[in-house]
Amino acid sequence: MITKEALTFITFFLAITGYCGLTIAILFSLQEKIPIQFWRIVSAIILLHVIMVWSFHYEGNFFTAVRNGYSGFIIFHSALLMIIVSNFVKRKLAILLVRISFIIVSIGAVGAVFRYDVVAVYKLPVIFFVLLVVVSVIRKYYLKSKLIKTKTGST
Repeated sequence: MITKEALTFITFFLAITGYCGLTIAILFSLQEKIPIQFWRIVSAIILLHVIMVWSFHYEGNFFTAVRNGYSGFIIFHSALLMIIVSNFVKRKLAILLVRISFIIVSIGAVGAVFRYDVVAVYKLPVIFFVLLVVVSVIRKYYLKSKLIKTKTGST
């Protein structure tokens, strides 16, 4: 029999693994592509994490899941829905859904690692992933604007 501590570890290890995969997907999206097989695996990991949270952390109790309010519940489950739907839509819409879900998940992840002891161990990876994406986005759009200025002869 698997202990409660082991289930908790697995549940939240899947969370950081899924978040790492989501970060990689965002980095791919900056090139306007996300490898579909990779994204399906990441999506499955994220879905498994949510199922385990519902099964073991909330023990299937809706009222436990909404104990901090309905808005967070709706927002984060909407992000999960976007992640799942992104596997079945055209590339441009999929990239948009992945990007929006990353923003939502990142807000939740940053808050969670500072609020809950069970995930506090993931503070550095979460901060690293957020900063990696922020720097990558800034770099991409800075280089793009610099390239446009060079082509038009602007200084």
